[in-house]
Amino acid sequence: MSNTFIILLSILVLDALIIGWVTVSNRRHAVLLGRATESTGGTAAPRRIEIRREKSGRLDRARETLESVLPEGLLGERTAAHLVRAGFDSTIAPAIYGFLRVVSAVTFPVLAVLYVPRDDFWLFVVGVALSAMIGLVFPPAVLSNLEGSRKTRLRRSIPDTLDMLLVCVEAGVSLDAALLRVGRELLPVHPELAKELLVVNRKSNAGMRREDALHGLYDRTGVDELRTLASSMIQSEKWGSSIGRVLRVFSESLRRTRRQSAEKKAATAGPKMIFPMVLFILPALFAVVGGPMLIGLGPVLDVFGK
Repeated sequence: MSNTFIILLSILVLDALIIGWVTVSNRRHAVLLGRATESTGGTAAPRRIEIRREKSGRLDRARETLESVLPEGLLGERTAAHLVRAGFDSTIAPAIYGFLRVVSAVTFPVLAVLYVPRDDFWLFVVGVALSAMIGLVFPPAVLSNLEGSRKTRLRRSIPDTLDMLLVCVEAGVSLDAALLRVGRELLPVHPELAKELLVVNRKSNAGMRREDALHGLYDRTGVDELRTLASSMIQSEKWGSSIGRVLRVFSESLRRTRRQSAEKKAATAGPKMIFPMVLFILPALFAVVGGPMLIGLGPVLDVFGK
């Protein structure tokens, strides 16, 4: 009963931490969108600022508490960058991730000690060692998977974003207004890239140079296409060329690259199918085709055997 209670308690704590992590991250995104899209008028602004300061103070205190518990050197700038690229840009996200790593590294070996049979000493040692390895590798693997999935979603949303930016710029809208308009319009369809565009617009309005804000778009996403887009827009602004022409050329180049990538994958599909065909399809085909023949030859072979 005590072992079961420990396991259930560990699972509940882990689930509560994950839910809290996701909730804090979503709330942070909501605050960013609110700052980027809310109007400047009204009498409720001071109240909103006080609430935000209170929430920020609570998050800072929780972050300091977790960082004081965690071992030194566990959290780093690379971990924070990977968390941001995975969609967790809250200030407390690195501390929660480090705490989850510690919980995972402790929980898996404890479960192995409790449930791996101890009849065979080497089996017990190998089971505990494998569980400890899984506990260490599991959180980074999950984070890497989340980061890769988010990058894929961002790449798929780039063509629609480029088309809308091109339409807005060619209609005479400034680049800042175009980013704000596209971010608002794409929010229901491509929320992740729309949020990043709103963050760029908010940073530009807050006084950051547009060059730094656009470079931050790649730092927050890790998508090479967005880095190329930001560099092209910065060069266009620096040299005074047409941003609409730059967006049009980049859109055509991106579509050509995507088409070539699809053709490359289609060309390599044949060699990749050789191994599964030889291993799975051909044995079944030989069994279906040659099975009745072998059954029919059975009596003939018996006669010759006699």
